[in-house]
Amino acid sequence: CIYGATLYFNGQIVSSVIIPEGDTSIDYFFSGCASLTSIKIPEGVTSIGDFAFSGCSSLASITIPEGVASIGNYSFNLCASLSTLTYLGTMEEWNAISKDNAWAQGSSISSIVCSDGVINM
Repeated sequence: CIYGATLYFNGQIVSSVIIPEGDTSIDYFFSGCASLTSIKIPEGVTSIGDFAFSGCSSLASITIPEGVASIGNYSFNLCASLSTLTYLGTMEEWNAISKDNAWAQGSSISSIVCSDGVINM
């Protein structure tokens, strides 16, 4: 997507995406897709790359699986509607993920909901 773009499939606006199993890395596939409101990342993904969801201004729900080892720069930049991120692992596992300093810069993320509690940002 180009910043502010709407993602279409078969003539319909796409607002929700379930990334297929088998992918281990998510790069900037969805960067700038303003129409996306929710994304579910499958087990097996180990890396969320730089700018992966940057500019997804309508993104309000994302689920990150246990097993993600790294989150790149500006991955959630300008995700104004994303206040809570859901992580399927524990708080300890979340804190062990390698995250670039600017992974959530410019986003509205204020909490990470983990399987054993909530981390406030």
